[in-house]
Amino acid sequence: MRQIISSVMFICIALCTMSRVAVAQSYTPVKNTEEFKRLFAARSSAITSIQSDFTQQKSISMLENKIISEGTFTYKRENRLRMEYSKPYKFLFVMDHDQITIGNNQQKSSVSANSNKMYKLISQLTLDCFTGNVLNSKDFDLTISENARVYKLVLIPRQKLLKSLFERIDILISKIDVAVDKIELAETSGDHTTLIFHNKVINNPVNDEVFKIH
Repeated sequence: MRQIISSVMFICIALCTMSRVAVAQSYTPVKNTEEFKRLFAARSSAITSIQSDFTQQKSISMLENKIISEGTFTYKRENRLRMEYSKPYKFLFVMDHDQITIGNNQQKSSVSANSNKMYKLISQLTLDCFTGNVLNSKDFDLTISENARVYKLVLIPRQKLLKSLFERIDILISKIDVAVDKIELAETSGDHTTLIFHNKVINNPVNDEVFKIH
């Protein structure tokens, strides 16, 4: 279950747009947060589709080495997305409106996003990230800082369920295109996960069949 929620959280934030990885050094607080929020929301609302490769790095507190995974990511407005892991194992996460499907080649299962409080919360968070409203979400305490290359968002969960899963979520946003470069999740378990997007294509046509699981 934790793996499912982690995947959804990645997707939610990624919908705010993606770009190349930026290396962050020191940061200072953003002087005009309201101007930044307007800029970020405007950029997010212009996205109709996203296609990208991704690399995921997972640090587990009980293991010495990181687990490196690779795959592809596809999003289409409204509320359609597909996150398909190809290495080192195959795993699929698909959301088609309120229907969520997870699994691999041997077994798949589906559940309604409206079936319980957790899925309803995740679905709303997906929409908020897409529109840029995550910056005004009451579910997080937010701080925004910057350096010469990137903005850094630090989200500290306030909502009970999210707070039980994550200590903080860090997002790096490029100043060149106001797009997300990198996502880092610090889990309450002590595990850390980093998601990096590359080879992104924004607003190309995407067939609805991509989100149908047969």
